[in-house]
Amino acid sequence: MTIIDERYIVASSLSVAWLDAVTALNAQPKRKAVHLLVRILDAAAEDLAVRELAQQLIERSNVGLPDTKHLPDIETTRNTIFPASFARRNPEPEDLAAYYRERYTKDGLLGFKGNERGTYFGRIVAYPRHDGSCGDQLSDTVRKLRDEMSGRAPKSSRYEISIYNEARDTSPMSFPCLAHLSVHLHEQRLHMQAIYRNELLVARGYGNFLGLAELQRYIATAAGVTTGELLMTIGHAELDARKRDVQDLLGPLTDHNELA
Repeated sequence: MTIIDERYIVASSLSVAWLDAVTALNAQPKRKAVHLLVRILDAAAEDLAVRELAQQLIERSNVGLPDTKHLPDIETTRNTIFPASFARRNPEPEDLAAYYRERYTKDGLLGFKGNERGTYFGRIVAYPRHDGSCGDQLSDTVRKLRDEMSGRAPKSSRYEISIYNEARDTSPMSFPCLAHLSVHLHEQRLHMQAIYRNELLVARGYGNFLGLAELQRYIATAAGVTTGELLMTIGHAELDARKRDVQDLLGPLTDHNELA
């Protein structure tokens, strides 16, 4: 791992990045930080053993809480950003977007606990516009990338995906914590930056890292390029688990840096 300072992390994989972020915040007096930067060099790389430990940490945090207050598991959080099972059946972005929109209703995906205000992937494929229409930013982004890649000098930076919506998102403490995605082409690789206003590293962190990485990989594959770096700019980050639980489950890894 590489922790340049307590708020700038460079990691080889999303698993190491999450561990490094936990380590950095666990060392802070209040276990919080502003302007946390997490740079993942290979967003396609993951260690499943770390994912299992992150899931166990969620389950420990749920002990003693009523069911209505339980933290979602990693798969549930990941699916709000990238519905992996849907994507496996729909490798073409327009098909995936249409398939998702058909299920993005109060009787479908919006009916699940926590989805009442929408999902991140819903904003990506059905962004609410002022005229009442919705925008398919996924298909539009891939179309732009394909158009650029077919020319001699592909533009590096014309691929923006909005999550926050000024007209819809009037509550200061609720959805969405992820505000924006920027996609960049550089040397035949697709890089992505995610801007978060807030991140809870246990309740949502690993699932968010995973969902972003898989979304990035899906876009890159559809555009015919290689996956590059993933950068997360987090306005406010918090380590939201009991210190003893973090030490019990992650101590051997974070203390000895076994995954670096």
